[in-house]
Amino acid sequence: MFTLNPHNLADAMLHHGIMLLVAAVIGFMIGFISQKSMIRQLEGDLAMAERELDLCVRGSGLPTNIGLDEAAVLTRIRARASELNFERIGRASELDADDLKAINGIGPFLERKLNAAGIYTWQQVSSFSKQDIDKINEIIEFFPGRIERDNWVGQALDLYKRKQ
Repeated sequence: MFTLNPHNLADAMLHHGIMLLVAAVIGFMIGFISQKSMIRQLEGDLAMAERELDLCVRGSGLPTNIGLDEAAVLTRIRARASELNFERIGRASELDADDLKAINGIGPFLERKLNAAGIYTWQQVSSFSKQDIDKINEIIEFFPGRIERDNWVGQALDLYKRKQ
């Protein structure tokens, strides 16, 4: 009754080949698009995890670039000033203050941060030990290693000797 057999057609193998090729191209495109989407999602998750890790390493619950005003930063520093060893580095007040901006690497805002921590004189800076430097970096929220790299201790010692 029915004599229609697709395998008897001359183009049957060609049609099967074309359908197989189309299916392969569509499968490749779907896989490629879903892979790119997955990569973007994983990169976003990785970036978020790195930010959280950075916050944990710094020991701060707040990122430093969230737009806090200067008064809030100085208040936060004053609250932690008691963590410094003033018996070793010496005590000073605003009346004794030297121009800390004379030390290469200290600008106006950094000078205000140091003053908020109780650091006013070149003599105090010249007395910093490695532990003091690490604690001051933490308290004033400064870049680790920068005090040593700019040689604040040596510069302060030179300035203090010239002052006497």
